[in-house]
Amino acid sequence: MVHLKKKHQLDNNTVIHNIIIVAQFLKKQGRAGLTRSIDLPEAIRSLPEEYSDQDLQAFFAACTKDEQTLFMTLLLTGFREQEVVHLSWNDISFNLNTVRVTAKPDLGFSPKRWEEREVPVQKQLIELLKIHPRKDGSRFVFPSPRGNRELHMLDKCKAIAERAKLSPAHFHLRRFRSTYATRMLRSGFDVRTVQHWMGHKSLETTMRYLSPAKDVHERLDKVQIAGLLGAV
Repeated sequence: MVHLKKKHQLDNNTVIHNIIIVAQFLKKQGRAGLTRSIDLPEAIRSLPEEYSDQDLQAFFAACTKDEQTLFMTLLLTGFREQEVVHLSWNDISFNLNTVRVTAKPDLGFSPKRWEEREVPVQKQLIELLKIHPRKDGSRFVFPSPRGNRELHMLDKCKAIAERAKLSPAHFHLRRFRSTYATRMLRSGFDVRTVQHWMGHKSLETTMRYLSPAKDVHERLDKVQIAGLLGAV
């Protein structure tokens, strides 16, 4: 651990990741518990990244209709990439306005920690999904051109960002999920509810998305503090 820190100048999270790998290797060799006495460095908790309204407006303006439905689904469900990849028409309830994450054993897909869940979604998304074209012979909502699982969603995301004259490096699928969680919490939904919608194991993971709002300057400028108005 000291070698990784001093010689290779690795950050704390990378060091911890490497120590975990070593611990797993030793455990498989029958030497479990050898790393328990090590004082690991403090993990660095980075702030969740979210898209701004301006970025989202420019991004969706550059989308085709089908692309808009795909990325609106990512944005308005908070689903992980593989959960959207394996989303089937049977997972959508147009009557209840819900979308489910369900196991697909024949495809080798199961939700994280094997927990299926049902998420209520905005009517705007349901209306988009209603008119989204279905590919004959395919159960997937967002299939590949051949009707199989679409494995190039990230490439599509970056291509759209480039068309919108945005930085492709700034756009990735996980950020749609982060944006969803942050905005649900900021809109007043309680943490336990958002935890279930996100499929998080721990409440602490969900609470990481309780980040401060960034678009606050206009509101801050309207705050009046007695005695300071004529001082600047």
